[in-house]
Amino acid sequence: MAKGFTEKEKAVIKAKLLEKGKYFFETIGVKKTSIKDLTDAVGIAQGSFYLFYASKEALCFEIMEQEEERLKASLVTYLNEQNGMTQEIFKGFLMKSFSEIDKSPLIKRIMLEADELEQIVRRLPEEKISQHIARDEDTLAPLVRHWQEMGYIAAIPINIISGAIRGLFMLSIHKKEIGIEIFDSVLELWCDSLSKGLILKGEA
Repeated sequence: MAKGFTEKEKAVIKAKLLEKGKYFFETIGVKKTSIKDLTDAVGIAQGSFYLFYASKEALCFEIMEQEEERLKASLVTYLNEQNGMTQEIFKGFLMKSFSEIDKSPLIKRIMLEADELEQIVRRLPEEKISQHIARDEDTLAPLVRHWQEMGYIAAIPINIISGAIRGLFMLSIHKKEIGIEIFDSVLELWCDSLSKGLILKGEA
């Protein structure tokens, strides 16, 4: 990998890139962060950065995935704690998902800035995006299959359900266009509609 660095040095440098990258991406965003900002903060030459990541967008994406794994773990725990599945519980799950996003300054910033997300996606290999989507589906798949077997959720393909949930989260990117003052109400309406469209059982 990084020629001239020991394995221990590589691990330290990568950890610092993740730490400093998270700070810069959260505070000034991906577009305004330069490779020089990152390498100066870590204490390596600019050319050495590319021995670890193909681009600053690739670094940001890895940090985003780490944040999303934490978020997913919290949401899966929430779902596993529920007794069965109803439209109200599923709506609560969707609303909690947005609440968890608010706890991550990085994901919140990326989701609110369409040009930031567009830049990240544009600079990443297509297979990287596909792998990310597949992991999202793998996280939901066991739960969805269980709910379908129990008769809680409509017999809709998992990739369609996953896509519908991803589409809901894309609303955040258009918060300004929707209207910041009405966004929360619009979000609740979408969550309510999606829950009633997917979940077969109403309130317990």
